[in-house]
Amino acid sequence: MPLGLLTGTGGMRRALTAAGLTVAIVALGAALRLACLANRPMHADEAVQAVKLGRLLEGGGYVYDPTEYHGPALNYLTLPVARLAGARTLADVSEVHLRLLPALFGVLLVGGAFLLRDALGRAAAACAAALTAVSPAMVFYSRYYIAEMLLVCFSFGAVLAFWRWLQATGAARNAERGNPRLAGVGWLVFAGACLGLMHATKETSAIAMFAVMAAGTCVAAWAPQDARTRRKYLLLAAGVVLASAGAVSVTLFSSFFTNARGPLDSLGTYFSYFGRAAGRGDASWHLHPCNYYLHMLLWWHRPGGAVWTEALIVVLSVFGAAMAVAGGRLSGANRPFIRGVVIYTAVMGATYSAVAYKTPWCMIGFLHGMILLAGVGAVGLVRAAPGRAGRAAVVAVLAAAFAHLAWQGGRASFVAYEDPTNPYAYAQTTSDVPALARRIHAIAAAQPDGRDMHVQVACPASDYWPLPWYLRDLGRVGWHDRLPSGPIAPLIVLKPELEPALIEALGGRALYVDAMPELFAQQRDVQLRPGVPLRPYVRADAWERYAAAAAREPTE
Repeated sequence: MPLGLLTGTGGMRRALTAAGLTVAIVALGAALRLACLANRPMHADEAVQAVKLGRLLEGGGYVYDPTEYHGPALNYLTLPVARLAGARTLADVSEVHLRLLPALFGVLLVGGAFLLRDALGRAAAACAAALTAVSPAMVFYSRYYIAEMLLVCFSFGAVLAFWRWLQATGAARNAERGNPRLAGVGWLVFAGACLGLMHATKETSAIAMFAVMAAGTCVAAWAPQDARTRRKYLLLAAGVVLASAGAVSVTLFSSFFTNARGPLDSLGTYFSYFGRAAGRGDASWHLHPCNYYLHMLLWWHRPGGAVWTEALIVVLSVFGAAMAVAGGRLSGANRPFIRGVVIYTAVMGATYSAVAYKTPWCMIGFLHGMILLAGVGAVGLVRAAPGRAGRAAVVAVLAAAFAHLAWQGGRASFVAYEDPTNPYAYAQTTSDVPALARRIHAIAAAQPDGRDMHVQVACPASDYWPLPWYLRDLGRVGWHDRLPSGPIAPLIVLKPELEPALIEALGGRALYVDAMPELFAQQRDVQLRPGVPLRPYVRADAWERYAAAAAREPTE
């Protein structure tokens, strides 16, 4: 990282370096997020969202479900991406089409840090952008077809909009012309739109909204202005923001005014969400201690795996927050704004940590706030070092730690993407599943019915995802919570605990053979997720057709 940029010296050379660095950082973030988007098996959560998109894509519409699946924003925003790619049915959609949207939002978040260069300081904004670009968590979940990256971007948009509105009203008052109450009204509308999109993205937006509003209120209170006038401005701002947020949220939750119950359900969903957050229902295996996120960021190690850490971000964020709160020198930065980021990050982090129900991607909201503070902390740390040699030494250490983060970011997404010792690969689908799907397709292709061959999948509690994604182009797949009554299909996939029922249904006759014999020969089931086995069986006559067809295929 160039010393001149961090220390504020160099004049024109510094400006040119900053411009070049901006392009390089965004390009790095884009490369890590956009390359090989289909390299990882689809996660169960991704598959659920994909199937919902398929219904929308095929003309089945969208009806918000207040008990599951989160809000409609992800599906509606993916729809134009799929359409532009020429997809008309779910079978036409690929992993790349799905993951492109969150990946682009991830790139947007990298570049977005530069929009706060007047609030963080130019050097701090560049450092924050660089840390966003390479953070393993930020990279990994930018490549996931889930709502989290969209939620973080919309939250950041709300923070940015409130900051710009405060600047606009302050400029209008200082210039003593125009109406300060109308200044920056466009930013208020944008802030409301971001809040509405947050609400339409995921139920946990309530946590982020509370953090945004707490920070925004504090920043407005710290701004130098008459108290009575300030209250009027805040009341006006609240009205504009709520109107804008409500318009966006109602439009999406009502499925563009075709589902009148949707907006009401978007509020009723919190009865279900609060129960899950407290650990009730089927959430037991998602329950983690309060230090779960901090443990993951500071030092994560499992037997047989590598050490994962984003401690650089944590330590620098603490240093940046301390500078803002304690009154340290913040060259080129706005102290009230940075204090607002401290509040935003602390409120969100504390709330997510207190909630019993935890998944690792939830932490990227407050992790992004930590990254903004870490940018400030990095610059402050360099400038606090004694002498030019001292500053150069600190820069060298920070550059090495940054390179380590980048290495982890690449390793998490391109090497260890399904490694159970990778903290970000949470309940990750294994490569057995796409291999099983290829075998099922090959067996179906050899049958008289082709893709209309009857297939049954039986797993208690519907624990068969993401198989519906991988078998989306087959015409007759039955999905069951138990062994189905009636005739058994030519091919059946089931959990091992249902195998006795299958044997009983077959009358003890060995009519079926293993559909993946190369796995069973190694005493290993098909692994849906690590420790979650599946057993596929195919009727003997169907297997013989497949084996004959495979024997006729030329080998390389």
